[in-house]
Amino acid sequence: MAEVRSFIKWAGGKTRSAAQLVAAAPPYTGRYWEPFMGSAAVFFELRPAKAVLSDANPELVACFQAVAAEPEAVMAHLDAMPNTPERFELVRRQDPATLGTIERAARVIYLNKTAFRGLWRVNRHGRFNVPYGAYDRPYYRRETLLEASTALAGVDLRQCDFADALREAGAGDWVFLDPPYLPEGGFADFKRYTPGQFRDTDHERLAAEMHAASARGVLLTLTNSDTEATRRIYAGFRTTRMATRRDINLRAAARASVDLVITNY
Repeated sequence: MAEVRSFIKWAGGKTRSAAQLVAAAPPYTGRYWEPFMGSAAVFFELRPAKAVLSDANPELVACFQAVAAEPEAVMAHLDAMPNTPERFELVRRQDPATLGTIERAARVIYLNKTAFRGLWRVNRHGRFNVPYGAYDRPYYRRETLLEASTALAGVDLRQCDFADALREAGAGDWVFLDPPYLPEGGFADFKRYTPGQFRDTDHERLAAEMHAASARGVLLTLTNSDTEATRRIYAGFRTTRMATRRDINLRAAARASVDLVITNY
């Protein structure tokens, strides 16, 4: 099977650790679920026969749906978008609700490649508020985007809350969960992917849904920061530590880190 990678880079995404996580996957017999889709790096590494990818971010889901259905049209639209501060400001201020399917998808990829460090952050009104990154790099690689489109064919792509996905998953399914991380200390603001944000109470809600799904025979893997709060909220599951890297950190010396991998198997 050919190697397939995601066509976007997402803060906190699992591109570097995807192979390690897939190698440690449980022997599941049903569907693969990824309720915090992000760049879907683990999905692309796994290439499951049956999958449900979902996210609460409507723009991200719309982008994946368009890439799956009309990759050539998305690339053609991107080709007509210059990488300039002026164009960036225009695109950043666009109301996605006024855009067509292809333009909406191209906007996500454009902002992902031109905004500072590829961050996706919105305010309480849902407006994208990351500044221009001034990067000289292509918006996409044709082969990567086309291979991703092929991999997404037949995949169930949904905009929904993680609880909806977990409640539908059944015995023998494997659910990989990569929610916004609990802060390790200092400034950490990588939870504003949607206007509603993702707070400690959401982590507590997620843990409760995981326990309910586990009782039905659903296989679960969750990644998060190695903090006392993480261990407390997700108590009752098995935990292991995995070396990782925080590329989003501005200080190179602070990028080496450790994640918790939380499972029920």
